[in-house]
Amino acid sequence: MPALREAPIGYDELKALIQSTRVDAEEFKAYKSCLQALHSIVQLLGPNWQVRPFGSSANGFGMRGSDLDVTIYLAGIGEQDQPFAIQELQNRLVPILEGHAQFELQEAVWSARVPVLKFKFDGWLDVDVSCQNTEAILNTELLKSYAKIHPVIRQLVVGVKFWAKAQGVCGAKNKHLSSYTLTLMTMYFLQVQPDIQLPCIPTTEFNIDRPMPSFDFSNWTCAFSAPDLLARFFVFYAYDFQWGAEVVSVRLGYRAQMGSPELSMLLGQSSSWRLHVEDPFLLHRNLNCVLGADQENELKNSISSACWDMSSGQIPQALRGQLALSALIGKSKQRPASQDHQHQKAQLYETPSQLSQQQRGNGRSDRAQVAAAPVISPTRSGVQALQKALKAAGDEGMVQEGSLSRLAPDPSNVPIPKIAVFSF
Repeated sequence: MPALREAPIGYDELKALIQSTRVDAEEFKAYKSCLQALHSIVQLLGPNWQVRPFGSSANGFGMRGSDLDVTIYLAGIGEQDQPFAIQELQNRLVPILEGHAQFELQEAVWSARVPVLKFKFDGWLDVDVSCQNTEAILNTELLKSYAKIHPVIRQLVVGVKFWAKAQGVCGAKNKHLSSYTLTLMTMYFLQVQPDIQLPCIPTTEFNIDRPMPSFDFSNWTCAFSAPDLLARFFVFYAYDFQWGAEVVSVRLGYRAQMGSPELSMLLGQSSSWRLHVEDPFLLHRNLNCVLGADQENELKNSISSACWDMSSGQIPQALRGQLALSALIGKSKQRPASQDHQHQKAQLYETPSQLSQQQRGNGRSDRAQVAAAPVISPTRSGVQALQKALKAAGDEGMVQEGSLSRLAPDPSNVPIPKIAVFSF
C-alpha cells in the first residue's frame, strides 16, 4: 500500500472547489437569452424550423465554462432533403445572425459532416450552432433521462469529466475521447456492476418526430456515495474491464464482447487492442474513432494512476492542482473586462493539464505492475464530507428548450472530498 504523500483534502477546500465549478446564474441567464434570440430569428425562416439545445448545457451534466451547443433543423424532412435545409441556413440564416447585435460570427465550417457555426453571444458566451444535427438531440434526451434517475449519477459523471479535463485526457480535437464518450463509459460502469445495476433505458423509445418519453425509476436506489463510485469507476476500467475485447454499450446495458450478434453493426472490431464504445443510436459508429493510439495509452495509464491514488486515501493527482486554481476557475466565464480574456481562458485550461503531466511522471511503471484489483472500502468520514459539501453547494439548473428548469445539484460539485483510506 503506497504511503500518503499529502494530507487528505479538507472540507473547506472541497466546498470552495465545488462552488467554483458550479454554473452560475449569469451563465444560465445568458443561455436562456441566447436561445430566446435564436428562436425569434429562426421563426423568420418558417414554421417548421426548430431550435434545440443539446450537450452538457441541456442534459444535466453541465460544468461551469461549458459552451452552449444548439442545433437548428427543419422538422419533418428526409435525409435526401438535408442539403436543401443546410443551403437555406447558409443563404438566409447566416446573414440575419451576422446583422444581429448580440451575435458575432467567429467561424463557419460548412464542409464538416455536421456543419457548424461558431458565434460569440454578447461578446463572451461561446455558442456552437450546428445544422440538422438531430442525432445530438436524441443523445441529449437519453442522457437527460439517466440524469433524472438519481442525484449520485450526475455527481459521478461530472466527477469523471472534471478529472478527465484536469488530467488532460478529454477533447476530441486533441485525439482524446469526448466528454460524451466518457459519460457513456460512466453509465455503462453503473449498469454492469452487480451491486449497482443502473436501469437500462431503451433507446428505441426516442424518436425526433415523437414526443420524448419519460420513465419512472423512483424505486432504484444506490447504496454508494459519489466518492466511492468514482473509486470503483477507476478500479473497473483499470482492472475489470476487458480492454480490447469488451464493448461499452449503454444501449445493451450488459457486458458483451466484439463479435456478439447484438453488436454486429459496430465498426472497428478488428482492432483487438482498442477501447470500443458503441454510439447508442448510430450503431455502426465506434466512438474510439477520434482516439489516438498514444492518447489511448495515456488514458489507460491515467486511470491506473487515479485508481492507485484513491486506493491510498488521496484524491487523484490531477485534481490536486485544481485546488490552487479554484479562484481562477470561478472567473472563467465572467464577462471579459479586456481583450486578454481569451488568453486567460486558454491559460486556465492549459495549466491543470501541464501540472498533471509533471505530477504523474513518477511511479507509474510500479503502479502498472499491480496484479490484483484493490478492494475499495471508503471510510465514514469520506462519505459524510461529500454529503455535507453537496448540501452546502445547493441546487443547480439546466437549460431545456429555451427555458431554465431546476434539476439537481450540479455533478461538477464532485471533485473528490475528504476520503480517508481506501485499502487493498
